[in-house]
Amino acid sequence: PCAPTLPMVFVATRNRSRFLFLCVSLACLAPLPERVGAQNNAVTTGAPLRLGLPLQCNLGETCWVANYLDADASKAARDFLCRPRTYDGHDGVDFAIRDLGVMARGVPVLASALGVVKSVRDGVEDVAVRDEVSRARVKGRECGNGVLIQHSAGWQTQYCHLRRGSVRVKPGQQVAAGTHIGLVGLSGKTEFPHVHLAVRFNGETVDPFTGLSIKAGCGKPGQSLWRSDLGIEYEPVALYNAGIAMGQPDYEAIRKGERSDGPFSATASALVMWVDMLGVQAGDRVAFRLRGPKGRSVIDVEQAVEKTQARRFIYVGSRRLESAWPAGTYAGEVIHKRTIEGKVRLTTIAASVSVK
Repeated sequence: PCAPTLPMVFVATRNRSRFLFLCVSLACLAPLPERVGAQNNAVTTGAPLRLGLPLQCNLGETCWVANYLDADASKAARDFLCRPRTYDGHDGVDFAIRDLGVMARGVPVLASALGVVKSVRDGVEDVAVRDEVSRARVKGRECGNGVLIQHSAGWQTQYCHLRRGSVRVKPGQQVAAGTHIGLVGLSGKTEFPHVHLAVRFNGETVDPFTGLSIKAGCGKPGQSLWRSDLGIEYEPVALYNAGIAMGQPDYEAIRKGERSDGPFSATASALVMWVDMLGVQAGDRVAFRLRGPKGRSVIDVEQAVEKTQARRFIYVGSRRLESAWPAGTYAGEVIHKRTIEGKVRLTTIAASVSVK
């Protein structure tokens, strides 16, 4: 886990200073509860657990995997595919929602399988942990507000970082798969709103994507615990939020859910595209394309990512060179490119705005 760094801004110019390329790089790996129980290299045995999503959302549309479980026992954190979409010691899977505005509206946390509530905690405030003082404040309560469910045949699931006052189940209560047990929050040792799902078998932490013990190591064959009808697949990267602004975007406000989507004034000094991403790696490339009325090119910029990070905010702007922007719709997309096993994988997200 690491503390957030101060934003680093890089500026480059192109075509007589028309283009501005700026990026904010944040080392935002959100630390979570410590591991619980003994662990070994064994493959889990017994009747397999079948899991549903631990929150009410559409994966890849309204929620995204922020961090996978760390399947590497060394300090080199690796997920089950031996890729860096995790951090050292992470014992579960983080399902993130878009921003604090979505959290305020309420996203239900759901029991992933039939079971009996073993324990709960509520009352921990929803405050992002960003320094030593805030980390000390939640010591011993890193999970924040949470629910622990006992399933059959030695299985358990734990749900962390629920919103204060939202836990709606009690110890001893039987719950079905999909039962609403609380709301996604920001409690405990975390920096952004999400639910942390930890799965255990006879006290040993298990990766739900492989069904293997946490110390089995990465790159090992296994059997997913997710229900087959969910179609859950590995996300190498997630472009979870994008938009267009009239000037330098305030990424802190955007992550609070405070953003303007226009219409914008034709006399705005610049039009700026921005994107928030999860799981970028050094060597990735990110392209910005923005077209104005009649297909006029406003932004057409691409650059390489120089650092692997869990969370990254980037924006690109084009200055107004004429007396006014042509009125109409400005539509664009951000394209993330990564070469995997010799093939280029593209991930895109669109954004548009009206100028009057």
